Amino acid sequence: MKKLIIIFILFPLFGYNQYLEDKKYQINRTITPPKIDGKDDDLCWKNTQSGQYFICFDPNNGEKIDTDFKTEFKATYDNKAIYFIIKMKDPSPDSILRQLSPRDDLEKTNSDQISILINPYNDGQTDFKFSVSAAGVQEDIKLTQTSRDLNWDMVWDSKVNFDESGWSAEFKIPYSALRFPKKNVQEWGLNIIRNIRRYRKLYSWNFIDKNIENKSIQSGKLIGLVDIKPPLRLSFMPYFSANVNHFEDEIKTQYNGGMDLKYGINESYTLDMTLIPDFGQVSFDNQILNLSPHEIQYDEKRAFFNEGTELLEKGGLFYSRRISDNLINATKITGRNKENLGIGFLNAITGKNDETDKPLSNYNVFVIDQTINKNSSFTFTNTNVQRHKDQDIESNVMGIRLALQDKNSNYQFLWNVNHSQITENCNNSNGLASFFEFAKISGKIRYKVNQKIENESYNPNELGFLNINNQIEKRAEISYRILKPTKKLVSFNTSLDVEYVELYKPRKFSELDFSFRQYATFKNYLTWGLFSKIKPINQNDYFEARSGIDRVFKKSSYYGGRTLLSSDYRKRLALDLSLNGGFHPLYNGKKIGFRISPRFRINDKLFMTYVYSTENKLNEAGYTTKFEEEPIFAIRNVKFITNVLESQYVLNNKMSAKIKVRHHWEQVKNHSFHSLNSEGILGSSNYSEDHDINFNAWNIYLTYSWWFAPGSEINLVWKNAILTQNNELTENYYDNINNLFDNPMENSLSLMLRYYLDYQYLKRK
Repeated sequence: MKKLIIIFILFPLFGYNQYLEDKKYQINRTITPPKIDGKDDDLCWKNTQSGQYFICFDPNNGEKIDTDFKTEFKATYDNKAIYFIIKMKDPSPDSILRQLSPRDDLEKTNSDQISILINPYNDGQTDFKFSVSAAGVQEDIKLTQTSRDLNWDMVWDSKVNFDESGWSAEFKIPYSALRFPKKNVQEWGLNIIRNIRRYRKLYSWNFIDKNIENKSIQSGKLIGLVDIKPPLRLSFMPYFSANVNHFEDEIKTQYNGGMDLKYGINESYTLDMTLIPDFGQVSFDNQILNLSPHEIQYDEKRAFFNEGTELLEKGGLFYSRRISDNLINATKITGRNKENLGIGFLNAITGKNDETDKPLSNYNVFVIDQTINKNSSFTFTNTNVQRHKDQDIESNVMGIRLALQDKNSNYQFLWNVNHSQITENCNNSNGLASFFEFAKISGKIRYKVNQKIENESYNPNELGFLNINNQIEKRAEISYRILKPTKKLVSFNTSLDVEYVELYKPRKFSELDFSFRQYATFKNYLTWGLFSKIKPINQNDYFEARSGIDRVFKKSSYYGGRTLLSSDYRKRLALDLSLNGGFHPLYNGKKIGFRISPRFRINDKLFMTYVYSTENKLNEAGYTTKFEEEPIFAIRNVKFITNVLESQYVLNNKMSAKIKVRHHWEQVKNHSFHSLNSEGILGSSNYSEDHDINFNAWNIYLTYSWWFAPGSEINLVWKNAILTQNNELTENYYDNINNLFDNPMENSLSLMLRYYLDYQYLKRK
């Protein structure tokens, strides 16, 4: 009797263990592949083992999936591809969310989704994620511990199907879409994640502990793959484009042709080439008025420099926007072998650029990255820029990076050191930089301490990005989060950090600031954020005067904050709101701003967002110009208004149209001009020139896309732009708009056809 009682007590624990244990799925080969139609009536699915017992990843981490939403999958393979069928029960099939979206744009889409994550090397480093929404829209992403590559686009097949019990999705993933080792018996990392959007719940086949930062090492295993061979991965994507540009009564017509090529050098490494690329359809930058002494960093929007570059960017020395649009050709090799050795190489050649006055240039990036015990790595990076001698700056930058984690990824140590060599007019300048960090990266309470040093001659900017050198930054942060929902909260995260900055040479104080951040999401999925920044003492800015570090500018202490509210995105109408403000006591400076952004889902095909953002700075102190070699500062008002309207209409999972309209208006009104005394305090000045600024950036980006065949698309893009800067201030927004449209407007219309050709398909023909 006692034994029966013990068994009765422990039986639920044995059952629950099916959910939490590391899982293995035994896959078997099929002779006849399934027809990809979202149904499980193919012969290969009969008597095939099921993978099941899904468990919640978010928000109730570790909770078993409800039987009403039972999820199970089957998998099989042949010599060409691996196949999955996933059946997802739902007690209310009519309630399954099915919003359409463009390909690779599922992250904020209001639709149920199912994702397959495959790691063929089972190394905890790179997952290939294949997702399909309940509306049949595909998304493929290459995931690493530090990046999400949405520009990684493969050709694979999927279909969804609905019935009275729920929905199902069927996948065909060709081996050409994966990288796997060349050996007879394979063991891959595998996980499957279901997103039930109307409840905002995520379930995974193999349990993922939210307490552990590295999700890839928490995959299950796919075993039983035998005698499969990596195919010859060779594909071509020729393109043809026609462009018409109209500006100031001048019309220019241009026809271009070129090609992208992908070649699998072996099972691990891939060669990518682009010949005579055309970036005329790339979206515009969100330009703003830059009053600082530092460069603005813009996002990369060119697909070639986004896709597969996570290795190249790992060392923090590669900023692809340095490679100008005047590109002749570019080549990159990326991949990781069965010994977990990653190699990345990029070479690009640009012609003479009249706008930047840069001569013919050759850019190189080379990276070696060795994974250690799945969650640690050693990385070597070299960037090199070569030009005709004595025509411009040449550069060579090297860096090493060590990232170590303990077995359970609870603690992490980062260390890197970089060396730069700049050659100009036959003179060399050498610089050094270093960074170290120790952090606790798991659990409710996390913390980190780090230090970054850049000496006065360190300069990676010919192919990297660095705003300020000659600095030492020391930072400490502690944070707390809840990992499971409470009675009122779904999630909560708060952190406090302190940063101390000083010059490297001479060793002088620059700034001290404290930052506080807090996010809380309530049970109704209303998110509240609170942020504050305090700089309790006056700062020493050695760069604002643009006169070398001998001319310091004494910046005021600062006290400011921001709060935000974001409503539930599942609703047809959602709203984001934020309010910010702060003050600088030294010159009686103040600022206040707010942002409002409604999101409106009209139906499953039509969706739009609008952003209105404004900020007004009163009595801001800053550099204006130089007069007789002396810096002139001003006390000024600076205000901006930004309007952005975005809308997308998705006809089906292969055809969509998008429009983005943005107008940024910024004004600078100077009240008084000042000299800078030896202590960095503003003094009186007789300077009286007009340096008011009225800045406008107006852009429209309208695109129509049609994926008419696997991997092949037609894009039609219209772009409209006005960019102005003058000193004629206007009193109100409407007068400014009227004046803006009196300026020359640039219009361009571009049609591009890309066609995907796979060697395996051509061979069968």
